[in-house]
Amino acid sequence: MKAEVAKLEFLRSLGADSLDLSALPAERRRFLATVGRRLTAQALERRDPQRRYPILLTLLAQSATDVLDEVVQLFDQAISARESKAERKMRDAPAERGKAGEDRQALLGSAGHHHRPADQRRADRRPDPR
Repeated sequence: MKAEVAKLEFLRSLGADSLDLSALPAERRRFLATVGRRLTAQALERRDPQRRYPILLTLLAQSATDVLDEVVQLFDQAISARESKAERKMRDAPAERGKAGEDRQALLGSAGHHHRPADQRRADRRPDPR
């Protein structure tokens, strides 16, 4: 996620998020972005400036959109994972508390016959008055 956020910051520092390409039809923008992804830097450099710069600008704007979508998706996944973990913890907490209480009762029950109050011990030692 950190790498994607770094990419987004880089693209924003280039102004990619503020490019207004609404004058171009959506299909043309997709086409230019696809061409920009497929071309090597050398092949792009050999193109005429009238062709090169629209490809670069469209690719830059589309990359900013794609990376933002990826960051939002990763953030959503992270939040969902945390929420699921918290739900499991909340669901399991009463059972854990109940088990701890049972264990404590068992421990006190087993220790109880060794540590009885003095008057109970005396009552146990009195002879049977028959």
